[in-house]
Amino acid sequence: MHDAPVADRVTLIQSIRTWSPLGDVAEAISVASTVENRIYVERLGDRYRWSLSSKGGSYPLLRATARFAEVDYQRIVVGFRTLADGTAIICDDPGAVDEADAWALVDVVEPVSPTDAADLVTGCIG
Repeated sequence: MHDAPVADRVTLIQSIRTWSPLGDVAEAISVASTVENRIYVERLGDRYRWSLSSKGGSYPLLRATARFAEVDYQRIVVGFRTLADGTAIICDDPGAVDEADAWALVDVVEPVSPTDAADLVTGCIG
């Protein structure tokens, strides 16, 4: 583990926070699929966001985020919100959530390429 998040992964994490082009989100999902197998995706118009997710609440989400960022989980803080089914996803401010046009929890059983990730996302939420 590194003391600071790996720079490329920090860039990829930005597409969790901001509505981004599909290509940026697909690249992030491709990397995330190497360490996690349930990914949250959402779309607003022609922009997308994604998140790591956990049915176990904030602590497993924190650990998953640390694995993704390749840092010690004790060195980061992760904001989150909980979906109606109990799944926790990363969220800066649960009191100010943009309503997506569509969203889905996607199971990724093996690592995927960015192209496959883009197809998976558009197949689920357009």
